[in-house]
Amino acid sequence: MRTPAKAAGTVPAMEWRDLERADSIIVVAAPAAWTDARVEAWLDWAGTIEPKAPLGGGPARYAERIAKIGLARGLFGDKADAAGFKDALLATMLGGYATPAGGQAGQLQLPDVGEIEFETLARENLARRRAATLAAQAASRLDAALAQVTDAVRRCQGDARACADVRKNPALARAARKARELGADDRTILEAIATADTPRSPMTDLSPPPETDMIAAASRQGVAAGDESAALAAHVAWETGALTLAFSPQDAEILARGVGVGAAIDASAFLDDEGFDVERFTEVCHLWGTALELDRGDQQARLSLAGVGDCLLSQGLAQTSPEGRDAAAALWALAVGAALSASAEAASALGQDPAYAQDRQGALKTLAERRVRAAALRSELATEAATALATAHGLAKKHGLRSIALVGPFEDAEATLRLGGAPVGPAGAMSPVSVAQTADGLLLPTFSPAAMEALSAEGADLDAARRHALGHGTLLESPAIDHMVLQARGFTAHEIEKAENALRECRGLRAAFAPAVMGPGFLRDVLGASAEDVARRDFDTLAFADFTEDEIEAAERHALGAGRLGDCAALNLDLREAFQSVEAPSFADRLAMLTAVEGFACLPTTVPLPIPFDARPADAVRAQAAAARAGVRALRLQRAAPPAEFKLELPEEPAAEAPRPAPLREQMAREPIVTERVVEKIVERDRSRRRLPDRRKGYIQKAAVGGHKVYLHTGEYEDGELGELFIDMHKEGAAFRSLMNNFAIAVSLGLQHGVPLDEFVDAFVYTKFEPAGPVTGNDSIKSATSILDYVFRELGVSYLGRDDLANADPSEFNADGLGAGKRLIDADENGELDPVPASRFISKGFSRGATPDNLVFAAFGRRRVEGVERPGVEGEMCPSCGDLSLVRRGAITVCDTCGAQSDQTGPLASS
Repeated sequence: MRTPAKAAGTVPAMEWRDLERADSIIVVAAPAAWTDARVEAWLDWAGTIEPKAPLGGGPARYAERIAKIGLARGLFGDKADAAGFKDALLATMLGGYATPAGGQAGQLQLPDVGEIEFETLARENLARRRAATLAAQAASRLDAALAQVTDAVRRCQGDARACADVRKNPALARAARKARELGADDRTILEAIATADTPRSPMTDLSPPPETDMIAAASRQGVAAGDESAALAAHVAWETGALTLAFSPQDAEILARGVGVGAAIDASAFLDDEGFDVERFTEVCHLWGTALELDRGDQQARLSLAGVGDCLLSQGLAQTSPEGRDAAAALWALAVGAALSASAEAASALGQDPAYAQDRQGALKTLAERRVRAAALRSELATEAATALATAHGLAKKHGLRSIALVGPFEDAEATLRLGGAPVGPAGAMSPVSVAQTADGLLLPTFSPAAMEALSAEGADLDAARRHALGHGTLLESPAIDHMVLQARGFTAHEIEKAENALRECRGLRAAFAPAVMGPGFLRDVLGASAEDVARRDFDTLAFADFTEDEIEAAERHALGAGRLGDCAALNLDLREAFQSVEAPSFADRLAMLTAVEGFACLPTTVPLPIPFDARPADAVRAQAAAARAGVRALRLQRAAPPAEFKLELPEEPAAEAPRPAPLREQMAREPIVTERVVEKIVERDRSRRRLPDRRKGYIQKAAVGGHKVYLHTGEYEDGELGELFIDMHKEGAAFRSLMNNFAIAVSLGLQHGVPLDEFVDAFVYTKFEPAGPVTGNDSIKSATSILDYVFRELGVSYLGRDDLANADPSEFNADGLGAGKRLIDADENGELDPVPASRFISKGFSRGATPDNLVFAAFGRRRVEGVERPGVEGEMCPSCGDLSLVRRGAITVCDTCGAQSDQTGPLASS
């Protein structure tokens, strides 16, 4: 196997760098453009540092070790091929566009969340965790209580036996009582007393129990729907934070195995004036794919990209746009094709992956599908990506694959630092406003290379962008706090110069005016601050000088800038969107980008789902469902840790007031005479069913609600109380009629078991559903919002006297309360109503002829309505004829009906 010369690239010029370590100062060779922090990150990775060697000698030792493994296992034909491979691998590390990365620990694989075994194991795990947590908390409190027991013995002065006796040592008795309340038995307390003179060690290790990382496969549809098994998994993850869900058994098995070695390649390093160098990028991915196959042994390896977001930003593409996601996916597809080609070539000498041998057709089918999808991407690299995947497919079909899963996005902070800040991940990008190190080691704010490339390509106003993002670098001509304003507040030219110099190193305006910069003497003697105020770490000099928050913010914006480009008005809308997608991406946008990348990656990425500490398990279920619908391959809930000062604000129990002793005089006095006594009588109603008589009375009301006929049948007890009702609908569907009939039966059973009719009326009036509208056939109710609204209005008016539920004229009610309907009998010439036969209201069949034929309802028996003129009612009842026509005429009262006179006095109803 011969390594192409282009894969090596160009090694940058080196310079000697003096670096201060923890115990010494060392001299190493490092690229001149690198910051000290980047060089130290490589030294930390190297472990053993060789003085004056490039980056401490770590990259050279790594490349030589990998080359020896390849030569020994027959992957390289001779030593020259191995040396060429070593030089190319070393050049990529010294060039700063590739680095080894760490691995990932394996996880305990559980059964599928839909299986009963998962529920059993999950609940056992929760039980063990709760038991361990509570045991640690209880042991801590109990250990402190027993320590107080021993302290009570040691601090006692006097006879040793008396000090160890709970009956003679009150402090010991209190401490022992508290220990007993916390769960200690008397034997443990006695042992603590007996060993009070010997040093005590803590009862147990009070550190929280370590969590075991777990992983389980789950159905995407079930998690997206939030079914019962998904809710249990969310509860486990919410409580432990140690459960990962993978949406395929293959991904769950890969994540359970863990990763032994890794590497990352900075994609943004392959951008030049002519665009993206596809050939060199492909060769470097092939080179590192081979290195990982040699280094991993029997473990799993992974290769990730860094700086993908910088590549998009340099082209002016927003990560939130479909074009940006397709461009990132094409870059990952290109890396997958190159790395799997290397894996196939390594398989010819090192052997195939057992997983590939078991599912050869599935692996080849997946590669073919990736090639088809890559060709359909809206990107300039789509053709190259499809070609690379086609090459990998052909080599895998011929030689097999050494690793069935080799490429996938992951995050590694240390690898990011070794790559100069290019974030490792699906679409990582440096902040557009970054820092650069000067020759004397000073860090100054500046634009990242990708941001500068994007601004230059779009022809943006660089000066306006610098003023907005980086500020003016001085307080001169500041809109709120300039030199003249500072002098007016007591700041001298010397202090203003100090602040101006500090602005170049400080990240905020308040830090430039901190007491360490201004000097405590100036703050005390000139501004009048006290020594205690100056000594405080959070002392704000500008606020003490009476500058408002808005003034400080405006001055800071003028001097130091906004620190971002996404809201710069001097840029066009597309460029602002591209910067915003890097500076403040939403969680949904990050999931969309990861889903686009994972469509081509071999390895799944576990997406952390952050939820607040006070979130409930239901919130965790919803977060899982949203991520599953977004299309991620694996997820893990991460519940925030509680704040350090977290404490439940429990209301205090009111202290019981001690009874005041009665005065001696009152104790000796006789018992007071009770003049008023309140007696409360509690009546418990029998909950048994009160059945209606077999032959019962009631009424039938026919009406139409919104054009739909309704027949209301009622049944009453002997005392007239409503006991049942039936609701019949005319020409309605069978389902609706059945529902109404069964609803009426349910209400009837409630009435017969003692539920007051008032409760039903209040519950169902004003309910709204169709049919609804005007009501015909019932003179008390003219409109209803639903069938139930009409029925319970009618029952409330008829049985409860709830005239407020009637929406017709109450003066039109007849004595039966059923509504006027057709007028029973016409009035005479004087407007007086004749008596009404009782047969109009009493069923002859129900009474079976027991009602006399001469029984009538008198006209004055009609319902009285306040404030309404009532014919025939003129005064009080006459004692002679019984008519309500007794009125006052001067000093006497006269009956207008019979003419009887009386000199009685008293309140009379005037006509």
